[in-house]
Amino acid sequence: MTILRFAADLRSLPQPVMFVPTMGGLHEGHLNLIHAAKRHGGTVVASIFVNPTQFGDRADFDAYQRDLGRDGELAEGAGCDVIFAPSVEQMYPGGTEATRVHVPEVTDKWEGEHRPSHFDGVATVVSALFNMVRPAKAFFGQKDWQQCVVVAKMVRDLGYPIELRFEETVREPHGLAMSSRNERLSADARRRAAVLYTAIRKTADEFRLGGEPRAAEANTSTILLQGGFESVDYVAIVDEDTLAQADLPTGQHRVIAAAQIEGVRLIDNIRV
Repeated sequence: MTILRFAADLRSLPQPVMFVPTMGGLHEGHLNLIHAAKRHGGTVVASIFVNPTQFGDRADFDAYQRDLGRDGELAEGAGCDVIFAPSVEQMYPGGTEATRVHVPEVTDKWEGEHRPSHFDGVATVVSALFNMVRPAKAFFGQKDWQQCVVVAKMVRDLGYPIELRFEETVREPHGLAMSSRNERLSADARRRAAVLYTAIRKTADEFRLGGEPRAAEANTSTILLQGGFESVDYVAIVDEDTLAQADLPTGQHRVIAAAQIEGVRLIDNIRV
């Protein structure tokens, strides 16, 4: 496996390129994306770049895991051919306050409301990475469903000739969605955090069977608070494509949620 630092070095890679963008701190969820990319053939490239423009909280950015040696070993074991690990200067030659990509409408609520400018940072870095890596296909996990919707809209609106693949969320044995943030939790909080998945599954079942959606969302928030979460940012039943809050179980929907436990903010979602 090769580690590259500069975009120019990507130009000579054998085509097609299968791309897995990450911020490092690799876990089984990321490795599942690399496995999926490998099955599609071509050269598998994973980026490792902790993107400063998508963090509103500097402490959160500083606390993010950084261990390129460990990540490289895991990625190589999963079948990755190339790690692209650029610097901030490489990704933002005009500085982090320079040109931004904004994806309207689907970034207004939910994560966008609680983390202002977060999705501008996501869209900007993903756009830049797409321009540098030039993949045929790009692979993302479904854990952050709103991010999937944002990236899909950006690709459509800007005409990127890239096929997007959104892979199923990989979970720990008790149901908690795999996340590098889980490592910040105590063993007890990690166990209690599994109620997030249990609760949104219950919400999905209630809505599917005709339950009143706002009541189901409120009940889930209560379950999370009673289960050990300190705060709940949102629980919402939304249209899968537009992220508009749903009233009737017609079409495709997701239950999305965000809550904090031991000061660690966790997100999850499930298809109805």
